[in-house]
Amino acid sequence: MTGTDDVAARIADLATDFTGQLAVSAVDLTTGERVEWQPDLLLPTASVIKESILIALLRAAEAGTVDLADRVTLEASERVGGSGVLKLFEGGLQPTVRDVATLMIAVSDNTATNMVLDLIGGPEPVNRAMAELGLDSIRLHNAVDFELIGNDVRRLGEATVRDLCELGRLIATRKAFGEMVSATAEEVLATQQYLDQAMRYTLANPYARELGLMAPLSVASKTGSFTGTRVDAGIVRFAAGGGFCYAVANHEASDISFLPEAEGAVLNGLVGRALVEHWWPADAGPAPVVPTAYEA
Repeated sequence: MTGTDDVAARIADLATDFTGQLAVSAVDLTTGERVEWQPDLLLPTASVIKESILIALLRAAEAGTVDLADRVTLEASERVGGSGVLKLFEGGLQPTVRDVATLMIAVSDNTATNMVLDLIGGPEPVNRAMAELGLDSIRLHNAVDFELIGNDVRRLGEATVRDLCELGRLIATRKAFGEMVSATAEEVLATQQYLDQAMRYTLANPYARELGLMAPLSVASKTGSFTGTRVDAGIVRFAAGGGFCYAVANHEASDISFLPEAEGAVLNGLVGRALVEHWWPADAGPAPVVPTAYEA
């Protein structure tokens, strides 16, 4: 474990070298220690807003207004471009509600996201749920509609990293509307396959469980990407004990590419690696991170 001043200085250096805005909020699940950089900066969430949609769906399921085992029909007219796989399928597919929610998180499926929103009644129940949790900055403005969003990703959703991190902490401690909602949310978030941001320089393995491997750390998270914007929020649990919740967001990067080594993705990866190194138990051996060409 490194000192808080050390990790804060590393993040400050990264922010100085970055061409856009950076915000970070992270909290140790055992000690409550926090590491933050501009945590109250209101930034676009990109697809990380889907985590709050998941919570609203699970709350509806707990209330009995939605059944996760029910099957819903994919209509060809509902298909949306961008991330996901349902856009590739013909109409008529009938996944369960939980299947759709899992697609929304695991591969950030935009069509699945809009199907979930149709089930729960649009953005309003999502925003109401976040307000009831005291997370007033997390706001879903619209369904996934690229004609409406255009080149302004804020039209989808906005939040501070402080509130995104707190949402993760509430889920991790089973205080996001109780055990069923929180535990199921973490299960679904653990299916995400895009670990190319905060966890990109760690030994996190999204396939460890199904391969019967013991990973040094497990992650339940959601990432989001847009032109010049990268956002990641999640829960990290160490096999050796302990862990932390985090949210890191950057916006208005001069690198507007979607290449694997885009500036925003690399930046979030360097922040995530610094957090893992900071909180990794000192008696558990070397931290499960990999060296990079971007930082010694």
